[in-house]
Amino acid sequence: MDSGDPELQKILEEKAKQLLSKETSEEEFKSGIVNHLDSKNFDKFIKRFKVAVVDFWAEWCAPCLILAPVIEELASEYLNVGFGKINSDENPDISAAYGIMSLPTVLIFKNGEVVDEVIGAVPREEIEERLKRWLE
Repeated sequence: MDSGDPELQKILEEKAKQLLSKETSEEEFKSGIVNHLDSKNFDKFIKRFKVAVVDFWAEWCAPCLILAPVIEELASEYLNVGFGKINSDENPDISAAYGIMSLPTVLIFKNGEVVDEVIGAVPREEIEERLKRWLE
């Protein structure tokens, strides 16, 4: 749509970009990356993927920082699985709903239901072995 007014056109294009980026960040979850979750999008995320892996973490948690690259690596390899991370301090309602008592905790969901739990900064093989059980 060409309004004839270049300034108005620029404003309309900026607004369209804002709406698209907001819509994408809230509604679309991607494979191959670790999606950032919160109370607003958590339920949609675990239902979006047949198998989903969610890392409960906090900024102050050193073992969480050790586990993060492991989760990112798995996400890049298991493209048929949804990977997400949720900051427990910023989303205490979700942590409480799933009984998260220790960080990091990784929950594996299948069809929106928790099917497995891994507590602590464990080796990659531990998470991968448990994940494979739910993919078969």
